[in-house]
This record gives sequence, C-alpha cells and structure tokens, in this order.
Amino acid sequence: MAKDYSRLAEQIVQCVGGKENIKSLIHCMTRLRFQLQDTEKVDTEKLQQTEGVIKLMISGEQYQVVIGTHVDEVMAAIEKVTGVSYGGKIDAVEPEDVKKGWKERLSPKNIVNIFIDTVAGIFLPLMGAMMGASLLKAVAIMCSTFGWLSPDNTTYTILYAIGDGFFYFMPIFLAFTAAKKFDAERFAAVAIAAAMVYPDLTALYSSGAETQFLGIPVVLISYTSSVLPIIVAVYAQSKLEKVLNKIFPKMIRSIFVPVLTLLIIVPVSLIVIGPVTDVIGSGIGNGLGWLVETVPAVAGFALGVLWPILIIFGFHWGLVPVVMNNITVYGGDMLLPCTAGTNFAMAGAALGIWLKTKKTSVKSAALPAAVSALVGGITEPAIYGLNLKYKRPFFIACLCTGVGGIFVGMSGVMFPSVMTTCILTLPALIGLGGVSVIIASAIGFFGSAVLTYLFGFNDSMVKEEE
Repeated sequence: MAKDYSRLAEQIVQCVGGKENIKSLIHCMTRLRFQLQDTEKVDTEKLQQTEGVIKLMISGEQYQVVIGTHVDEVMAAIEKVTGVSYGGKIDAVEPEDVKKGWKERLSPKNIVNIFIDTVAGIFLPLMGAMMGASLLKAVAIMCSTFGWLSPDNTTYTILYAIGDGFFYFMPIFLAFTAAKKFDAERFAAVAIAAAMVYPDLTALYSSGAETQFLGIPVVLISYTSSVLPIIVAVYAQSKLEKVLNKIFPKMIRSIFVPVLTLLIIVPVSLIVIGPVTDVIGSGIGNGLGWLVETVPAVAGFALGVLWPILIIFGFHWGLVPVVMNNITVYGGDMLLPCTAGTNFAMAGAALGIWLKTKKTSVKSAALPAAVSALVGGITEPAIYGLNLKYKRPFFIACLCTGVGGIFVGMSGVMFPSVMTTCILTLPALIGLGGVSVIIASAIGFFGSAVLTYLFGFNDSMVKEEE
C-alpha cells in the first residue's frame, strides 16, 4: 500500500491519459470511478502494476480503480495534483453513447452498460448515509423485538426517526443525485420530490379520497420511500428543461423555466409517471417474491452464488432499485438477505489463504484483507487482491455463500432496509433474520476458510505467477 498518495495520484492520472482525459471522477468506499474522454489513452498494463492499485475494473463506460479503504486520501491527492474538484457538473464533450449510431446505441450490451452506469451514478453517492441509517434502523427494530425499548418510548421514537428518516424522504435524496446524473437543475428536482412527499398529498393517499387536478383524475400512491417515480420524473425534467431553455431568452430563463418545469412535471408525475412506475415496480417485486416463495432454496442458492460475481462486474447495481422498491411495497426485501454470507465468505477465503501460505508477501496482504471484510464489510482487498486472483478461493466463497443462502431463503427473512453484513452489524442482522443469518454467516466464513485451506490455495499458485 503506497504511503505517498501524491505520487500515487500522479501515476494514476498519468495512466488514465492525463488531466484533460478525465471527464468525471467519483469514488465509493474503495474505488475511484473514472469517466474518460478517450479510453484508448489508458495505459491499462502500467495502471494495474502501479503500487497502491489493487485492481482495474471496467464496468460499462466506467473505469474503476480499486484502491482500498484509503481511497478518500487518494481522491484528495488527485484533486490536488490536477487542481480540479471532481464530482460537480461536467460540461465536457458529447457523451460517447450520443456519438454512436442508433444501431449501436440500442444494442443490448450498450443498453445494459448505460443502465448500470445510470443506477450506480444515482445510488452510489447515497450509500454511506444509507448504510449508516440502515444500521440504526435495524438497531431500533432489534431493541423493540427483544423488548429492550417499547415502541411507545420516546427514546425509541427518536432512534427510529434517525434510522428511518433517510428512507422516508428517499425521493428527495434521489432527486438530487438523479438530477446530477441526468444534467437537470438539481434544486428544481428536489422541489419536485418535495411536492410528491408533501404531507397533505400523503394524507390524501392515506384517506383514499378521490383526487383530481384540473378535472383530471389522479391515482395517488405512496411516494414516501419510493424509488422509481422520482428517477423517471427527474429524467423527464431534464428533457423538458432542454426544450424550455431553447425557447426562452437568457434574461427571463431563470424565472420561466423553473416555474413551467414544476408546473408541468409535478402533475405529470402524479397523474402518469407515479401510477405507471408503481405498476412496473410492483410487477417486478411480485415476480421475484413469487420465485422466492415458490422455490426458496433454489432462489437463495442462486442469489448467494451469483451475488459476488455480479459485484465484480458491477451488475449488482441493477438490483438496487428492485431492492428499494421491495422495501417500499412490502416493508422489507427478500433478496439481499440471501446474500448475507458474502462478506463473511470472502473474509474466510482470505483467512484460509493466510493460514496456508508461507510467503510473507501473501500473508501481509491476506490478513488485513480478511479483517477488512469481516469487521468493516469492505471486500475489495479480499476479492481483487487475493480470492479472484487465485480463482479457486473466489469460487469457494461463492459456493459457501450460496449454501448459506439456502437457509436464509427457506426462512423467508426480509430486511426492512439496505444492510451490509459484517461483525459490527451482525447483532442487528440477527435481530432481523434470526438463526438463518447466523447460519449463513458461519457457513460463509468457516466453510470458505476450511475449504480454501484444504483445496483452494497453495503457494505453487504464487510461484506460477512469478
């Protein structure tokens, strides 16, 4: 792990084609995520060999440089080296998907890439707050379940509000990140979301009262905690704003564009977008719910095995809207619990490598990677630095996660919010999922550690690479 982050930042910027080649840059807990002007300028081989870079991943049009838990410092160093503060609005050259012909733009591969990139761009900035709120919400529910706090207790009310407030007003947060992704006016998007969750509208929905707007019937749904309606609404907003900006001259644009945007998009969202996306979301949720209820063991095993594979390709982001929709519609999600053993399995596989190897360089990487996944739920060092590198440990971890998923699937556990799994969150997860979560975590960790030690790794794998 490189200690001189300025030097590492310079090397990364150089390898991606220089400052001028960076269209946008964001980061998550362990990865730098680049959108580049010209991917031909990337020195992939040199970047992968750079000290301090764990792995280079390409997901859609996004170049993901896996750094580890010190990614914040590396991001700050890159901003200092380039003199650019990333993460804001990018007025760069025309996006690559626009330059492509219609046939290429509508190809299945390109559509999937755009979808994954869009979902990641909208949800990724929210993940830190989402995980923190999820844990606190789970703690509040656990306290109530075990009788430690009564739901009538004001301490419980405040604790639950801290955890659930984020999810209740989810459309407002999504409006901001979606506006950034779709290049729409951000605070106009927030205003649209605020109107959708306005208490009087929520009360109308709860009362079941007949609602009209200018004589047009409005089928109200619950927009609090919703996901799909606001994302589609902000996309429509971005298109409308472009049209209005062409119509109105600059001197009056700042007044008429936001007024007309709100006046058009909010009613359209309530009358058309909301009900349609609600039907779509409910259909997807019902279909997946039926699958889990009908063949829970098969569904649990499949989700457990495939989840780590989806993660390495970035495809797991495609399920995030489905998970959030399940939480909104059913009060909980039945998909993520089946993957509860993933982090424990990756930690166990890394521990198995640490126990088996006699090579100092591998030992020094394996133990921190195992601890990072086990304690913090951060699996990138274990996945990319070790398990995927030596192949067998990764697939052993996938298998053990799948076996654990069988027990969780058959138990019918639902998580009321998006949860990460690690030692720190396990008590709260146990409160939500009972014994099946313990079983899945134990199978993932101990099964992967033992099988990796016995069958998944030996030092000859390292020698072959050298």
